[in-house]
Amino acid sequence: MNILITGSRGMVGKELITLLSKNKRNKIIEFDYALGDDILNEKKLRKKMKGVEIIIHLAGVINDSSNQLWEVNVNGTKKVLQEAIKAKAKKIVFLSSTGVYGITSGVTSEKTVLNPKTIYEKSKARAEEIILKEENKIEVNIIRSAIILGANDYWKKMFNLLKKKYPLPLNGKNTFQIIYSKELARIIELVIKKGKKGEIYLAAGQEKKSLNEFCSLVQKELGIENNLTHIPLGVGLIFGKLFKIKLLTKENVHHLAKERNYNISKIKKLGWKQKYSLKEAVQKIASEFN
Repeated sequence: MNILITGSRGMVGKELITLLSKNKRNKIIEFDYALGDDILNEKKLRKKMKGVEIIIHLAGVINDSSNQLWEVNVNGTKKVLQEAIKAKAKKIVFLSSTGVYGITSGVTSEKTVLNPKTIYEKSKARAEEIILKEENKIEVNIIRSAIILGANDYWKKMFNLLKKKYPLPLNGKNTFQIIYSKELARIIELVIKKGKKGEIYLAAGQEKKSLNEFCSLVQKELGIENNLTHIPLGVGLIFGKLFKIKLLTKENVHHLAKERNYNISKIKKLGWKQKYSLKEAVQKIASEFN
């Protein structure tokens, strides 16, 4: 199969290329800003999409303060979709986010009403609408991913904070169900093969640890004595400003404090079985950081 991946040089894109390349019948076409590509450029999209059967749309901006966020996440998605239809591709798989649900309580599933709050969350919800509106012209699937755990700069900083025993500026009792990047790549591969037309799949790991339990696990795997401590939010934010810790911003703390409890029965029914435990994922990531 000829498979085009937008955002191919990102964390998930790299994992997906490694996985899909194991099948010698797959030809991977990369499309990434790091390679000089631009999803807002129809000509470049059209050129790369010639003969493509499957499009995996991963590219996007996550920083709410970026003035390119809406343009890339919404209009960029629209351009990718339009060019995929023109190229007569068979299928497009769009990587969305559980952020489209906004602030939740209890268990969240594909049927939970969308209630996006941030610009990023709203951009993903709007992109989903655009994708689903064209399902009569091309086979579409949407994957709503939980927070992605992997060896990127964000998690490197987070692991370093835990290694230095910085206190959490929140109580940490919220469910913190996330997804390892290698598992997400496996889910995307499964959806390429077996995803039912027009369906949305929620992707998250099986383990439902609290944020406190997750942080304690990381500290243990880093060889740090488990002595997780907490401070009030206000104190934490002041602490972050004084020591210039970018992760200790109001937005990021609220991001970590959200309830993340997901029903993943639909993706499991499709055939997904978790290969890597959360402990194994943390171990692999920690080893990459060393």
